[in-house]
Amino acid sequence: MQPGQHRETARVLLTNRAGQFFLLLTHFDPEVGLPPRWITPGGGIDAGETPIQAAVRELWEETGISVSQEALGEKIGEISGRWDWGDGQNHHTYVDHFYKLQVDGFELDDSGWTEDERRDVLEYRWWNLAELKATREQVGPHGLADLISDHFPS
Repeated sequence: MQPGQHRETARVLLTNRAGQFFLLLTHFDPEVGLPPRWITPGGGIDAGETPIQAAVRELWEETGISVSQEALGEKIGEISGRWDWGDGQNHHTYVDHFYKLQVDGFELDDSGWTEDERRDVLEYRWWNLAELKATREQVGPHGLADLISDHFPS
């Protein structure tokens, strides 16, 4: 990630029947200097890829779950904003495109992880909406709990 760069990602709100959401605790690239934050499975959209194609690919790479584009359906929303780097001088802007998928449960398969993901993913777990709203831990992107509230009313 370079200072001032714009990044578009495709992300999946992975849910279970208990109304929980699967998140990964991860670092940004080390040079960004931000503390770890909890994020949904997903990542950058490659050149020539549509957001839904990226969402299918990223879901498989980060969780081992293989699904069709039809299983993810229509995009449920997007969040855009700016991440200010830890140095206080640099930043990047982002747009995160969100899809959703409900699973009965799964065993995380990290065989598709890159070396960076092996370095950067510190933990993973299921969260409920109340926990997300109450946590003092960093959750990204900004507004994730609101997006979940809008699409998964309790």
